[in-house]
Amino acid sequence: MSLTRGIAKQILSYLPYRYVNVGKDFYEWLDKLERLKEMSGDQIREAQFNSFMDIVKLAYDETLFYRQRYDEHGFHPSQLKNPSDIQRIPKITKAMVKESGRDILVSKYDPKKLSVGSTSGSTGSSLTIYSNRRVEQREWATTCFLWSTVGYRPGDGRVEFRGYFPGGEEYLKDDYHRVLRINVSRITGSNIRKIWKLIHELGYEFMHGYPSSLSLVSKLVIENNMVNQYEPKAILMASENVYEHQINTINSAFPSAKLHAHYGQSERTIVAGWTGDSQAYSFVPLYGYVELDTHSNELIGTSFINDVMPLIRYELMDIASGIIETSSQPNYLFPTIQSIDGRVGEIMYKPNGDMVSSALIAIAVRGTKFVTACKLIQHQYNEIELLVETFQAEDQVMDELQFVMQRLRTIFTDSMRFMIHIVDHIPREASGKLKTVEVLIGREGHTL
Repeated sequence: MSLTRGIAKQILSYLPYRYVNVGKDFYEWLDKLERLKEMSGDQIREAQFNSFMDIVKLAYDETLFYRQRYDEHGFHPSQLKNPSDIQRIPKITKAMVKESGRDILVSKYDPKKLSVGSTSGSTGSSLTIYSNRRVEQREWATTCFLWSTVGYRPGDGRVEFRGYFPGGEEYLKDDYHRVLRINVSRITGSNIRKIWKLIHELGYEFMHGYPSSLSLVSKLVIENNMVNQYEPKAILMASENVYEHQINTINSAFPSAKLHAHYGQSERTIVAGWTGDSQAYSFVPLYGYVELDTHSNELIGTSFINDVMPLIRYELMDIASGIIETSSQPNYLFPTIQSIDGRVGEIMYKPNGDMVSSALIAIAVRGTKFVTACKLIQHQYNEIELLVETFQAEDQVMDELQFVMQRLRTIFTDSMRFMIHIVDHIPREASGKLKTVEVLIGREGHTL
């Protein structure tokens, strides 16, 4: 950022949030979502299908990628008469989108003038994502809409726990966006009180970050006898698998805070969040269209907000536990899914070479109270290293881990050799995210 732009942002940070940080597109989209609360289920479904037809027509008329693909499969947008016709549309994968290059972009947009981002590459290959300010404003409006269920309003300050910063700072103040960003890799028992004092001075009432980072911070709060010294209104958990042991740790450190978990992707395809007291995920129906593959339980999404780079019936590689037919969630958010369990691409192996999904592995650590994070590293087909992060004494944790090991042996069989290491901290990625599964077979020269 240039010096002039930095000074300008500092000056603008003193003005009301609505006049400088967000614009017309933000409030138009937020108002559209708020109107969902007054609509019947049939009205919402009709509006959702109309959005689906609009994005399909746009993609066919304005992109080379979709026109060629739909023509090859004998599909035309005019065949979309009702929701059952959606099955006529061929699905697409990340590999297809990556291979398409700029042919997937809507023709009226100049790629040089678009915002460029990328997926995290957690499946081994990152994907370039194009958008513009309007798309980004719609995304932020949707996030604020979901966060409003725990009291957040646009412009409220939040404390964001992130990965390390290039300059190595302990924290960075962003007055323009009303965010205090904390370097999770630098926060320790020796500086946490200084950081807590700064939070009190700023008056920010919301915490935001990946569950793995928030549970690490919670561990430090408990260890340093700082429970109730900072009482946020709510804790906003970013897109990462949420485990029961993390929730237990966070609740112990911040007993009065409401919890909200967010599900989304860099591709901005579908989005969901916890609402009320439920820990199920309810989706925003005017943001995108959600499908669940009946065979693999893989989520398939169609984005309505990105009219720059349409993603239609896009295989997300995320596994869900199943759609709940009846729910206590607000009827303007649907469908509701019990849990997002993991990535299709995160595969481990039994000693005989049979594959094991990380969604199944996640079950093993459910119900633990003393574990703040857990990571499985598979070095060989018959050898897994188990890293356990905790704030309790080793003997207490080992008693609890007996049940975890029973479940793991049920999954991997008694032929698997486990090496358990109790640690104070499991390193996070640069973003602050915790990679819970790492398979080194092949990379370390191992074969079956």
